[in-house]
Amino acid sequence: MLHKTLRTRVHLKVSELQLPLYKNHTSEFLREDNSKDLLGKHWQDKIIADRSKRRLLQSISHQFPCAKLLKLWGLRDNDECRLCKRLHPEVTPWPESLGHIQARCPALQKPRIAVHHSIWRELLTAISRNSMESHDDGTRKWYFPSAVSEATHDE
Repeated sequence: MLHKTLRTRVHLKVSELQLPLYKNHTSEFLREDNSKDLLGKHWQDKIIADRSKRRLLQSISHQFPCAKLLKLWGLRDNDECRLCKRLHPEVTPWPESLGHIQARCPALQKPRIAVHHSIWRELLTAISRNSMESHDDGTRKWYFPSAVSEATHDE
């Protein structure tokens, strides 16, 4: 039997060798010229924490260390979501995948909603900051640029 560290390295090497065999959205995204420049800028940005960069790379390369993948690599005995199992011990838990963590896990519902609300507040702040027009009387009103001017718009 192989040592745990050696077994992990073997599984990692095998997964690297198998990656070109798969055709999926991620592999197509990385092959084509779709926003690779943005990913490069993201990874070069010194402000962004290295662990955030690593998680993004793990996510888009289908290497995120969730229970389903760890079971596939032989590092876990099952792929059950521990959070679901703790929340509802009487129900068979979902397999813990990246999609489950991001979208379906009932234990992560409140944090997921909080993140969505935070993004929405950030969007509203950016829209209001960039869409307010100052007038001569000192008032500020919402302004939405349009391709059609009022003079040429007929209903």
